[in-house]
Amino acid sequence: MSGTGPSRSHPVLSDGQTTLRRFTAADASAFASIHTDPLNITWTASDPAMTVREAGELIAGSIARGWEDGRYLRFAITDMLDGVPAIVGTLSLQDVFSTAGGGSAGVGIKMLPAGRGTGAAQRAIALLCGYAFGNLGLEILHWRTTAGNEASASLARRCGFVLAAEIPGYGHVDGTVADGLMFTLTRDGYHLFDGLPAGSGALDLTPAVPVLAGDRVVLRALSMADAPALVENCRNPEAVRWTAVPLDYSMADADFFINKLTVEGWRTGRTLIFAAARADTDELLGTIDLQCKAPGAAAVGINFGPHARGTGAAEEAVRLLLDYAFDQLNLAWVHWIAMVPNWASRKLAWKLGFHYDGHGRGDYDDRGKPADRWLLSLAAGEPRTPVQPWTGPVPRSG
Repeated sequence: MSGTGPSRSHPVLSDGQTTLRRFTAADASAFASIHTDPLNITWTASDPAMTVREAGELIAGSIARGWEDGRYLRFAITDMLDGVPAIVGTLSLQDVFSTAGGGSAGVGIKMLPAGRGTGAAQRAIALLCGYAFGNLGLEILHWRTTAGNEASASLARRCGFVLAAEIPGYGHVDGTVADGLMFTLTRDGYHLFDGLPAGSGALDLTPAVPVLAGDRVVLRALSMADAPALVENCRNPEAVRWTAVPLDYSMADADFFINKLTVEGWRTGRTLIFAAARADTDELLGTIDLQCKAPGAAAVGINFGPHARGTGAAEEAVRLLLDYAFDQLNLAWVHWIAMVPNWASRKLAWKLGFHYDGHGRGDYDDRGKPADRWLLSLAAGEPRTPVQPWTGPVPRSG
């Protein structure tokens, strides 16, 4: 895990109706209401005496720490009620255990009366499974409930979980010990939820693209609304010189990149492409990605338009991406490759604490011609500030 302070990666997962996001201080009253709901008290050992102040302390304390260390990820579930988003429950990934090859976690859910019987719980779990299997790369999820809690067991089954064990004394009801049930769902066994088109078959797993918000920059999913700005950025001479964007970049190229390459990259988990946009206007600044070609490691790719260079936006975007890579994907290494002599790219990596590892001669494909490249790296837990004096020239743009 990163040791540089709290993560700024705040994933927001949405299907347009139901949204999963992190709790904030403003949610303390709703969080307390979840815990004092009679059904949640009966079946989940919620605290019937929780106050709004205590809820706020939990949100700022243990819940925030769970996101920082990546082991306990608690979401607020919001749903559209009379056209307005409102908190209708909470959903969490508990005891997250990540490995280079996958990992596991437990699922916990508590709903408010306004969210029961509306389909919000199923939609929320669909989003969570996409995030757990697609974004975090987990292999298996566990669902623990108490024998007799038919609402929970039925929801688990509808969401594709299968009963794995009945365990004496593993549950609780009204403050007393009861028998428990353990359901499991594997990545390979993940199926469509009820309510989706019949006969669609097994789910083609496409993870939700999280929203990573900074002060001035937001990383989010690309859309066709970004296509004109993307074309302009990719036609810029600097992009043509230093990246592999197609020559004479067109709207057709943008369509293919947004709707084919990006979607496939997230589906396979091999290339995770974000739009980098202004936080205040949502104007596209550029694109940034993680190229996940080896277990536990990824390389950064970045292409910002000329209007964003020299503003600090690229640095903030990469910091958000690094938070996500280390704190959410649990990567051990992030690499940075720049074609020689792209000093602007190398200096940006230097600002972020990347170590210069070497100069590969003829080791870069520059549109069919061999070129030299620089290789830099950053390990989880290393400071994201320069580790040595800058020895190169001052770049003309940053």
